[in-house]
Amino acid sequence: MWRQGIDKRPQICLQFSPKVFLAHTLRSSPLWLILPLAMILFSTRVLVAQDYPTRDELKAKAEVVFGAPQGSTSISKSGRVWVDPKRKLLIVDGFVTLTQGQLEMFACPVGTKEHESVVAVFAAPKEVHAGLLAIGAKQGTPTQFEPYRSATGSTIKVYVLWRDAKNEKNVKPAQHWIRDLQKKQEMPYDWVFAGSIMQKDPDTGEEYYMADSGAMLCVANFPEATMDIAIESISTNDSLVYGAYTDHIPPLHTVCRLVLQVSADPPRQAGGKASDAKATKEAANSAIEKKQPSDLEKMKSGLDGLFRSP
Repeated sequence: MWRQGIDKRPQICLQFSPKVFLAHTLRSSPLWLILPLAMILFSTRVLVAQDYPTRDELKAKAEVVFGAPQGSTSISKSGRVWVDPKRKLLIVDGFVTLTQGQLEMFACPVGTKEHESVVAVFAAPKEVHAGLLAIGAKQGTPTQFEPYRSATGSTIKVYVLWRDAKNEKNVKPAQHWIRDLQKKQEMPYDWVFAGSIMQKDPDTGEEYYMADSGAMLCVANFPEATMDIAIESISTNDSLVYGAYTDHIPPLHTVCRLVLQVSADPPRQAGGKASDAKATKEAANSAIEKKQPSDLEKMKSGLDGLFRSP
C-alpha cells in the first residue's frame, strides 16, 4: 500500500493498526510466521518515522530557511504562497520530492504526483492560478489533441531557491533541475499560463479545478495543467521526454522556494528559425560587451532578500 503525500512510500499493511494486524496474524498464521512479521511491521514503521520528515516538519523548516517574504501578501490559509505586487512575483514554498526518474511535472501540490515531480509545494494549483492573475499573467488555453495544439498564455519564468549543505544560497532557473533524456541536457523551454479547466461533477453539480489533482507545473502535456510547456511533450509513460537532473538537484526533502515571474517574451520553443537564433546570440554578445547583467544575474540580486538571514 501507499500513503498519501509526503508519506508516500512502501509500507506493510498500513490500512491496519499494529494491534489489528497482530490479531489478524494470530488467527490466520502459524506461530513460526508471527514473530518475523511483527518484527518487520514495527521495524518498518520505526525506520520510516526516523528517515522521513512529516509535512508539518517540512513546512516548519521552510519557515526557518525562508520566512515570509517581506512586502508580500499571503493568499493561502494553510499553504505557503504569496504575491509580491510591487515586484510582480508569485512565491511558493515546497521541498524536493524526487531526485531521479521520469517526470510528468516539475512541481505538484503535496499529496498528489510526488512520484513524477521534482518539487512538491505547499499550495493548491487554484491558489497558484489566482496568484498568477494577481501579478498580471494572462490565461491562455490548455494543450489540445487531435489535432495537436500547444498550450498558450503568458510566458512564466520559474526560479528555484534553496540552501545547500554549506548553508550557501542557490538560485537557478527551474529548467536546471530538468533533463532532456535523449539530448542529455537541461530542458530549454519555458512554461505558459494555460489555466487548466473546470469540470462539473454530474452528481453534485460542484465544479472542480482539474489541476488540483496534481498537474500544476507540467513538463508533459496535460489539458488540465495550470502551466504547461508550449511544445509537444508526450505524457504516456513509455514516451516521457524529461527526467530529474539528478546531478543538479539537492538531496531529497531539501526545502526550496519557487519564484514565478511573468515575462513579456514569447516562450522558448522547438524549431526556432535560424535568424531568431542569430538575433538571440547577437543580443547576448552585445550584453556581454556592454557588461550588462544577464536575466539570471538580475534575478539573483533581486531574489537574495527572499532568504531568511542565517
